[in-house]
Amino acid sequence: VLERADGYIVIPENYEYMAEGEEVDVYLFERYRPAELYFVGSHDIFLDRILANFDVKAVYVGPMGGILAVKRGEADMAGAHVLDPETGEYNAPVAARLGVKGAVLVRGFAREQGLIMRRGNPKGIRDFRDLLRSDVVYVNRPKGTGTRALLDLNLKKMAEAEGLGLDDLARRIRGYSYEARTHTAVAAAVAQGRADVGLGIRYAAELYGLDFVPVGWEIYDLLIRREALARAEPIIRAVEAAEELPPGYRKLPETGRVVAEGYIEAVLGRLAPVGGVDVDGDGYG
Repeated sequence: VLERADGYIVIPENYEYMAEGEEVDVYLFERYRPAELYFVGSHDIFLDRILANFDVKAVYVGPMGGILAVKRGEADMAGAHVLDPETGEYNAPVAARLGVKGAVLVRGFAREQGLIMRRGNPKGIRDFRDLLRSDVVYVNRPKGTGTRALLDLNLKKMAEAEGLGLDDLARRIRGYSYEARTHTAVAAAVAQGRADVGLGIRYAAELYGLDFVPVGWEIYDLLIRREALARAEPIIRAVEAAEELPPGYRKLPETGRVVAEGYIEAVLGRLAPVGGVDVDGDGYG
């Protein structure tokens, strides 16, 4: 837990919560040395390998936390893959709705999302409707993650077709409230038999030797404060130049380019009906 920590704070007994912006004393493990760049956002194994080559302090709190950290000026760069349920697009509409200013959105890469099951798919799970079966246990991702948004968007479509609300359908899923923090944690839960299925990236499924039913592609972008753009440039170019990507990853025609800036009012790239990016340009994810 403390592997990436710089220090700790002491919380008084029976202290239930801390107000945002409250000042506290931080006890450092060692003399603090400022990093060249501060990254806050969603963890990604491909990007993590690239960041390891630079003087970057990375804190992984999920995509929404990263976007908000950039908005508040607490981070130079965020990794985000948040699906906007209203537009079916990734990242730019969400950043705009949150009022992000003075930042640019740089196109990153696409990751293939799908249903992860044990080898041989013993429950015969094929699509989201199988999550409603009484013999299927699901492992979810936390609210605010792109994967959770993708699931809820598809559940919402299914619910509307039956004249129901999202909550009505969610209550029928065994394990909807059972959450795993990362894609690999989802895969581990399935591999260990604690769940029958989860939604995650192909790489996590292959890492644990599990079956994978593709659902679509999501976009993982970099949201960068304008004043940090020059410092982030080498990282952007490293992503753009990468030749060996993990299974289930693809670069896009716009990879490395600024696709939205200022108040984040627009984003380029078409999305597939399931909420994934059309990586082939043929209208299908």
